[in-house]
Amino acid sequence: MPAPAFGSRFRTLLPATAALFLLGGAPLALPDSAPGPLPASLAAQATGAGAGHVGSQAVPAPSPYFPDQAVLSHREQAGIVRGWIEKRFDALLPELMRREGIDMWIIITREYNDDPVFRSMAPLDTYSSRRRTILVFNDLGPEGGVERLSVGRFNYDGLFELVPTHNEEQFEGLLEVVRARNPGTIGVNMSGRWNHADGLTATQRDTLFSTLSDFQDRIRSAEMLAVGWLEVKLPEETELYRHVMRVAHSIIGQALSNEVIVPGVTTADDVRWWMRQKAADMGLAMWFHPSFSIQRQGVTGSLGGDAVIQRGDLLWMDMGIVYLGFSTDTQHNAYVLRHGETDAPEGLKAGLRAAQRLQDITMEEARIGRTGNQALAASLERARAEGLRASIYWHSVGYHGHGAGVPLGMTDYQDGVPVRGDALFRPNTWHSVELNVTQPVPEWGGQNVRFAMEEDAVLTENGWEWIVGRQEAFYLIR
Repeated sequence: MPAPAFGSRFRTLLPATAALFLLGGAPLALPDSAPGPLPASLAAQATGAGAGHVGSQAVPAPSPYFPDQAVLSHREQAGIVRGWIEKRFDALLPELMRREGIDMWIIITREYNDDPVFRSMAPLDTYSSRRRTILVFNDLGPEGGVERLSVGRFNYDGLFELVPTHNEEQFEGLLEVVRARNPGTIGVNMSGRWNHADGLTATQRDTLFSTLSDFQDRIRSAEMLAVGWLEVKLPEETELYRHVMRVAHSIIGQALSNEVIVPGVTTADDVRWWMRQKAADMGLAMWFHPSFSIQRQGVTGSLGGDAVIQRGDLLWMDMGIVYLGFSTDTQHNAYVLRHGETDAPEGLKAGLRAAQRLQDITMEEARIGRTGNQALAASLERARAEGLRASIYWHSVGYHGHGAGVPLGMTDYQDGVPVRGDALFRPNTWHSVELNVTQPVPEWGGQNVRFAMEEDAVLTENGWEWIVGRQEAFYLIR
């Protein structure tokens, strides 16, 4: 895990900086800081410092919600990532292979056409599998652990024992490995049901089955091994994920503030592109382009694109960063105060509370050992009984944004998700609690408004924990 020199910085990065008033904690005294880069359409408006006015428009001002979070250098990240990969191999993989009854797991991946599992097993200085990579995991039994082999030319920073072959003779080398170990069952990543477990391409599959013709009756799908490997996390990973999430929230907090938004000037696309550029400037990746929409009194549906944000608007955003090899997924909401207002109308706040109530219901129903479809049916039944017009579409999160693991509904599967929805909730797994509630807002003449929220949470042996808390109140744009 982290090198000693990193220890003090690690402790600095992981204080409870997310315990701000939006996330249910005590307010945090924020340091003075200069506003970040502004969208081009705002630059002409930034003619003063701090919170002020140019005519009827607010001048961009630093976010009152979240300070910038320090981001580790790539070199610092590399040691952490390699450390937890090795620990996962030792602590998790043997149990998972035995649970799924697989003696040998073969993963074949090619440069720029990586198996979805490969990234979770490769060090940070590896951008893609090299040429063709054949990884072999062989269970040596309870006393011996799992043997890790790389057939070819690359041992990936010593994570694998090298079985050297020429690039065009890797399958011959694989055959020798299989013959010498004579596994009872061989698992490979091919699946019609789980996209994360379907990394074996057609040509590689044909060559594999031809090469291992004497062992074909032992080969079967390793789909639930691949899913299990990707979904289960170490406690150390969860603690680092809290840091990753705080970084994501710092970007969101700035985006949904007068640091970025000037009512009457800023467009929905201005905010979307600001979030993406901010992440890039911090050295972070995104796994989807941010979403941003506006709901407005008297307007049916949502506005986006070049629609200009106005006072009285309800704002919604969806953003996911990639940092330390982990993906986040968050949907938060903001309200743009009208002149003279100090808070959002009660009807809007009631809608946010309704969405929070739906979060509570779903997390009570999603329990270890229960399937996603069972939890979905129970949650929707309770929501209807409480008068909530609800839609629920949870997904796992982690190495991938839409991660491997049990779904709890999908936007187009509110009656249950075929096959994958019958998977079980397991401990030490991460999930995006994603859902929405639609209800009328009296202050908007009874107009139906959609309140969509998404927060990442971890399911432990003791139940659910938010990674860093949830949104408890609207961000307020002044």
